[in-house]
Amino acid sequence: MNYEEFLEGLSLRHFHPREITSQGERVRNGVQNSLPPENKWDAIVPTLWIADLARHELAFSLTVTSAYRSPAYNAAVGGASQSQHLANTALDLIPGGGKVGELYDHLMSMRKGGAFKGGIGLYNAFVHVDTRGTNATWG
Repeated sequence: MNYEEFLEGLSLRHFHPREITSQGERVRNGVQNSLPPENKWDAIVPTLWIADLARHELAFSLTVTSAYRSPAYNAAVGGASQSQHLANTALDLIPGGGKVGELYDHLMSMRKGGAFKGGIGLYNAFVHVDTRGTNATWG
């Protein structure tokens, strides 16, 4: 089984596995990202379920701009040394229609309601969400 087949088996309603696996093809400053090693595949599942539920409830598109990052790629994009992207527990999402604040507020509400424990970061054009197991908020 490859990573795309693994993701297909999750039966997500609103995300196609290719939206996640295409992140492994990204290049920044001459450094190509990669797909996560198999021992980190399961780590993304809770985050994907949260993102899939948010996309369903908000009824607008969410575009994945970052998922797993290899250590070299994370350094090339200026990611934090302890980034949850390295652990394959994080997604950066751009909401359709520029509804960044609405996505951020919805994820905060989901977390407050007990749907997950993790990080939520607000940026100008996207929202970071992860399921690290403890709550963290920034932006």
